[in-house]
Amino acid sequence: MSAISYVSHHQWRRLRGVVDARKLPSKWYCSMNKNDPERARCSAPEEEYDAATTPESAMDQRTRKHLRLWVRRLHGNEAYENRQRKKRSGTANAKEPYEWIRCCNPSCGKWRMLLRSMDASTIMDQCKDGEWYCVMNTWDEKAASCGAAQENLPALGCPPWVMRDH
Repeated sequence: MSAISYVSHHQWRRLRGVVDARKLPSKWYCSMNKNDPERARCSAPEEEYDAATTPESAMDQRTRKHLRLWVRRLHGNEAYENRQRKKRSGTANAKEPYEWIRCCNPSCGKWRMLLRSMDASTIMDQCKDGEWYCVMNTWDEKAASCGAAQENLPALGCPPWVMRDH
């Protein structure tokens, strides 16, 4: 966290979250403190700056909790892929093409790439009525929406029926 001195009243305020000091204006006023509404007025007292006793803001706590969740998910995915690699050792070739799955939404129809350790037929077996939609994409959250862009299709290893569909 950074701290900045306000022009009026010469009080110090802690800047919460990620702040790029180069983008800060040369003159600051209490009302400009959008990330800490409790201290967005000149009448608010300065915080104690002893790091051991200064509590984390609610936004910083939510961010930290969110990041811990993502780290656990990533570790879980890595562990899963390592287990799958060990099971299929010798049969899986790094040059094998990825498998793809297509969204059943008529207004979408985008192709989503599966992880190498995944099998499209297994995914489809788990779907209700054999229909898979982008929102069911649990392995790549940035592509878990019909509004997400079509994934880049690799020139090599991409099935020809995916390329023709574009």
